[in-house]
Amino acid sequence: MLKLYDDELCGESYKVRLMLGLLDVEYERVRIELYPSKQNRTRRFLAMNPLGTLPVLDADGVLLHGAHAILVYVARRYAGNREKHLHWLPSDDPLQFAQIQMWLDFAAQLSGVVFAARARVLQGAQSRDPKPSHEARKEARQRLRILDETCWFNEASGTPFVCGTSAPTIADVACFVPVALLDEAEIESIDYPALSRWSTRLKRVEGFTTMAGVYAAV
Repeated sequence: MLKLYDDELCGESYKVRLMLGLLDVEYERVRIELYPSKQNRTRRFLAMNPLGTLPVLDADGVLLHGAHAILVYVARRYAGNREKHLHWLPSDDPLQFAQIQMWLDFAAQLSGVVFAARARVLQGAQSRDPKPSHEARKEARQRLRILDETCWFNEASGTPFVCGTSAPTIADVACFVPVALLDEAEIESIDYPALSRWSTRLKRVEGFTTMAGVYAAV
């Protein structure tokens, strides 16, 4: 069985929990508290991941870290066994696979800005990010506008997910989490109506997993 080392409030960890839930994969969770105890800086944890970041996935004795790398792994390993899950990481279209990678990169940049702003709100002076909050919010808004416009055009074309597909991919999962946590980062989300509709679609997918502050669609 997979073993996931994560923190309940960690956005990157939530990406993996969400993906595992959508794929209906059983796994064991081991909590590593980031704040305030900083268990990710202990010698034992650094032996697993010298970067000290979450999440870490123990896949049959092989340790994987980096949420997006783990998304690729679990989708490739488990989605191929069930036809209804094949859409998460299509393997028969090189162009679509490249688009997924492109949006994973985008999600990493958006997450970096949103999660850092969220850490400042939740942890205050304990946050290490030196970027002033107004700069972070400006940067986030630029990326959110791009994502909102993409979702709007895709929706109008009948392919309402970020890669222009009729069903979600792992790129949607990667982009969804920073969008879902905008309020906790004190970044306004009201100006992005297409993102709101896209988020609701994802929340209605079978297997959607919630976290503190992120709820299923009504």
